[in-house]
Amino acid sequence: MATSDIYGKVVLVTGSSSGIGEVTAKEFSRLGASVVITGRNATEISRVAKEVQQLSPYKLKVIRKSQNNLKIQIIVNKNVKPLEIVADLAKPEDVNRLVNETIKTFGQLDVLVNNAAVYLASAIDDKNLTEVFDQTMAVNLRAPLQLIQLAHPYLNATNGSVINIGAISMPSIAVRSIPSGVAKVGLDYSVKVLAVAMGPRVRINAVDPGPLDNIKKVMSPEELAALVKQIPLQSLGQPIDVANGVVYLASDEARPQS
Repeated sequence: MATSDIYGKVVLVTGSSSGIGEVTAKEFSRLGASVVITGRNATEISRVAKEVQQLSPYKLKVIRKSQNNLKIQIIVNKNVKPLEIVADLAKPEDVNRLVNETIKTFGQLDVLVNNAAVYLASAIDDKNLTEVFDQTMAVNLRAPLQLIQLAHPYLNATNGSVINIGAISMPSIAVRSIPSGVAKVGLDYSVKVLAVAMGPRVRINAVDPGPLDNIKKVMSPEELAALVKQIPLQSLGQPIDVANGVVYLASDEARPQS
């Protein structure tokens, strides 16, 4: 895609202090977008923001020209610093603040990427099932919908785009996945409804990746081998694969897709 598709856009990526969100924010910044880095860990947010800033084409440039033996020094400062926001998406007031501070800082919003999610396991016989269910719904479903609702007028003004990052369904039913599974179904269904409700000015799409390389951190070699056997290409994806899909959906090339 052309860099100009992303250049100058304002992009809010939730859960961008690590993982897929971090890689996605970096890719948007590399293409010239102003990005919002957010999460619950201030130290990680600061780390990612610094790395994001280094990738941006907006840099401090010193241009020296020679004209009639007169040296002219021109300083061009287009250093757009990422906005850093510590926020807990389980708290509605923090969700409000995310959008408010984004607009206050940049004056617009072009792309909303709902990436943040929690994965808390609980089964029907667990005493904490409803508690875990509520916690999961707050972050995985309520927060994205609240963000979309708050961002809608600003996205409408910029012909913007929403991309929800989820996950594909596993081939077998996991009995302890009730909370996350229900939230995923709800989020995927909301994409279909909102595509109609927010069109034609605002587009909304979903990226549901399969298992990624970072799953190695939480699986034994035996579990990993069994999982890879279920994947047609017999290999794990990379976070950058997801980021590329998100950037494409935010670009002008994906304009007909919602």
